[in-house]
Amino acid sequence: MRFESIASGSSGNCIYVGSDKTHLLMDVGISRKRTVDALHGIGLDMNDIDGIFITHEHVDHITGLPVIAKHSSMPIFATRGT
Repeated sequence: MRFESIASGSSGNCIYVGSDKTHLLMDVGISRKRTVDALHGIGLDMNDIDGIFITHEHVDHITGLPVIAKHSSMPIFATRGT
């Protein structure tokens, strides 16, 4: 199991969690470009990501979600309220 903090703080949160077979993002509170660049830095591409988990709807956890969802068909997991 691998964990990488891509961004953490009030300006945006995004964590990569993965293994050899599964790659997930926890929150995408940063731009798609910043997310893609960070993934490249750890040897991954956005196409490698199997899904996104959104912990809650605060802007610092969802900023990049609309653009990422527009350019991808990966599943997005969140509570009904979120």
